[in-house]
Amino acid sequence: MKARPFLMSTDVSYAFDSSRNRPRIESAMTPVATSDSPRLRRNSRRSPASNSSAPSFRTRGTGILIASALAGTLACGDSAGAPGAGGLPGTLEGPDVMLSAVTEDVYTVGEYMGDDWESFGRLADVGFDGAGNLHILDRQADRIVVLDPDGSFVRMVGGSGDGPGELRSPSSLNVQRDGGFVVADLTSIDVFAPGGQHLRRMPVNPITGSPFLYTKAFPDGSLVSIVIRSDSTAMARWRRGLPRPDPPGRPIEVFPIEHGKPEVLYTAWELPKEETRGAARPDGRLSAGRAFEPRLRFDPVSDGRLAVVDSIGYRIKLISREGEVVGTVERPIAPLAVTEAMREAQRDRYSAREVPSNVGIFRIQRESADRLSFADEVPVIADMAVDWEDRIWVARTGEDGVGRGPTDIVTTGGGYVGTLPADGVRIPSAFGPNGLMAYITTDEFGVQVVRVIRLTSLQPMGPEESQ
Repeated sequence: MKARPFLMSTDVSYAFDSSRNRPRIESAMTPVATSDSPRLRRNSRRSPASNSSAPSFRTRGTGILIASALAGTLACGDSAGAPGAGGLPGTLEGPDVMLSAVTEDVYTVGEYMGDDWESFGRLADVGFDGAGNLHILDRQADRIVVLDPDGSFVRMVGGSGDGPGELRSPSSLNVQRDGGFVVADLTSIDVFAPGGQHLRRMPVNPITGSPFLYTKAFPDGSLVSIVIRSDSTAMARWRRGLPRPDPPGRPIEVFPIEHGKPEVLYTAWELPKEETRGAARPDGRLSAGRAFEPRLRFDPVSDGRLAVVDSIGYRIKLISREGEVVGTVERPIAPLAVTEAMREAQRDRYSAREVPSNVGIFRIQRESADRLSFADEVPVIADMAVDWEDRIWVARTGEDGVGRGPTDIVTTGGGYVGTLPADGVRIPSAFGPNGLMAYITTDEFGVQVVRVIRLTSLQPMGPEESQ
């Protein structure tokens, strides 16, 4: 008889150290039954090589445990600060339960001398619709290529220009489940119907705010973004080497699908700024900046909430469309202290890419590596994304402070599914239905390609695998 996994319903109380934005945790658990998920069918065309001061919250959640895995999958993890055995296995407070992702190759597209549609210039984004069709944004070619679930060509949308449906250096693509999609660039937001017909263009003003970097979309198509502004007063201060008068925190803004005018949804926590951070020096060089700062990551959930990571500690906030924190998901994993070895390695990495670049008639230079400053701690979370089933994939930072650590899979209700090893499947460029995952990568000749795989199941790792 096949063993059934079970859920641990958990009451968790969190209190926060406001200076470090990290939790203290107390919990109590009770078991609840659940059922298995079906395996997914195989469909493969090609099989290439794999390449702020924070308030206190009280959250009720669930954690999944694969019963047959209890004897052999508990591991201390392979990133620093891994959770100990203080909590029950299968809960957020317990030790890592190591899982193996069973995947299959579906297709890979991208050819140096292929057909026009698969000869990519510079890929900027990808996304799936609810039928499993993949949309690929080629920023250099100013177009979107649409493929069916088998990887066969369906259509191209866009093309260079300023007319209706034409694009000019698009930076982001967000695909809706019905097949419609939204494309943004520095000066406009374009909305397309499921068949690729252009519906409307909403101009945006870079002075008041443009959704140019790290853009996601809510289920209704409204964009959520870190906003780029080119306010003349702020730019003048920057050129003089003065700090820009930004408000405290990091604002996350929404561009409603109805009109595209930016509105602040939530102001994320930010490590206190250094006096010269981000400013130009008197000699015109850019500041070296500060290493190991907490990243700002966010991804919408299908019910309209926004999952946000902005902390040093292991904390995922769930933000309502009204901008309120309505829940948190956390694990008791301490951040690493930044060591001198980490600082020296970061200086080496900085120097290795310290090559002046030319942009038109302008020459951009940065300060030397000895001007690089450092945060005191390495953030626990390196990356985060929400999959098609609303599970949150949380990539933890590796032991060296920059490399890949394990990836946790948790739920928005506070449940713990398990942990993938650092050398296992990573967060993709886009999640899709039925386990589809797309990665923008390069082949052995340096040609950009999109590789699509299918996650068919998550299996408990044996004792020898999890070491």
